[in-house]
Amino acid sequence: MSASSTLKATWAGEVCRGLATLKIRDVVYVPDNPLSHVLHALGVDHPDIRTTIATREEEAFGIAAGLYLGGIRPAVMLQSSGLGNSINALASLDVAFEIPVLMLITMRGGDGEWNPTQQPMGRAVRPILDALGIPHVTIESDGGAESLVRHAGEQAFATHRPGACLLARKLWSPKAVS
Repeated sequence: MSASSTLKATWAGEVCRGLATLKIRDVVYVPDNPLSHVLHALGVDHPDIRTTIATREEEAFGIAAGLYLGGIRPAVMLQSSGLGNSINALASLDVAFEIPVLMLITMRGGDGEWNPTQQPMGRAVRPILDALGIPHVTIESDGGAESLVRHAGEQAFATHRPGACLLARKLWSPKAVS
């Protein structure tokens, strides 16, 4: 296993340990290549955490809201561009009705991004979350990832509001690491 693969496995494993500590048992996601690291770690180390594929981000938030209303703590995993697709569902459902959900958002755009169409939404994620009153943390390395996930989740479930962990591109892309 290369050093790069070890780093990938480490940050994803820490994210998953954070989810498990929060007693999150359902993760709804829209497929995204960087999230495959988290999905792999869930499958290997946390088979009791169920994953559900959604076809669109707003569907993921709807499923997560139903899970929470059914007594289950949910998480939603999506790409930063997918946040743009889901703003109305997030604002008019989760924020408006105080339904907590922990979001894991892979950040696109920024340094090392190969696709220029990802730049605008990458820049907009933090201001959008701020405008919606959604607290967020950024995970930039494997060290401390578990505690950041745990902190964001504890805050979300204690306040009955969504919370977000932004997964920096350098976690899964060695080209983006400075």
